[in-house]
Amino acid sequence: MAILRHKNFCTAVVVGLCAILAACSGPATRQADQQAGPQLRQAEVSEYRRLLTEAQQLSFTLDFDALRRAYVESSEYNPYGGVKLAGLPEAYQSVENAQFGECLKHVDQVLASNYMSLEAHMIGVLCSGRSANLEREDRHRYMVEGLMESIESSGDGRSQDSAYHTISTSELRGFVRLKGLMVLEQSIVYDQRGIYDKMQVRDPESGDEYALFFNVSQQFAHGMESAAE
Repeated sequence: MAILRHKNFCTAVVVGLCAILAACSGPATRQADQQAGPQLRQAEVSEYRRLLTEAQQLSFTLDFDALRRAYVESSEYNPYGGVKLAGLPEAYQSVENAQFGECLKHVDQVLASNYMSLEAHMIGVLCSGRSANLEREDRHRYMVEGLMESIESSGDGRSQDSAYHTISTSELRGFVRLKGLMVLEQSIVYDQRGIYDKMQVRDPESGDEYALFFNVSQQFAHGMESAAE
């Protein structure tokens, strides 16, 4: 995957951050997982870790769809992906205070426990660029572009049938804000195939308002399992 430096991308990051600062499976399944034993779980973690190593090496052949699937299937999966991660609020605050070196320390804190946080990499692009750390900016940009392309390839978001598939709260929030969209309303809707986050958004440039749908079934399923344990 090529590392691209787009003016529009950087603008989207700034718009997204400004928006944030302004707003500043059942028992039987769990039992089956336990009976499968630690070897299966270790295999799952190993697949995620193998692909994650490729990501950290900026592999041009990495399949981000496979990386995201392996993450969800691993024991390291965090369906919140940002909301409950120490360091993320502090990173936003550092951006507001123009403390970009301090910002990167907080980004490192987030990524140490969840390298898949789209928001953390989004902030990392901005703070690395403002700190003139181009090598680090490329690493964060690689993750942002790869994750965004993977989400965009899952649908167009205009209906439940063609909903974007997101795997964490951080993905969903980061995706919307990188698109430069304003969220007007948000609600949860259901059908026989899944659970969806419906967002009524406005494009500040065109003034257009429309609904975007995100399939968040995986997040809900794992979140409920964690709450029940």
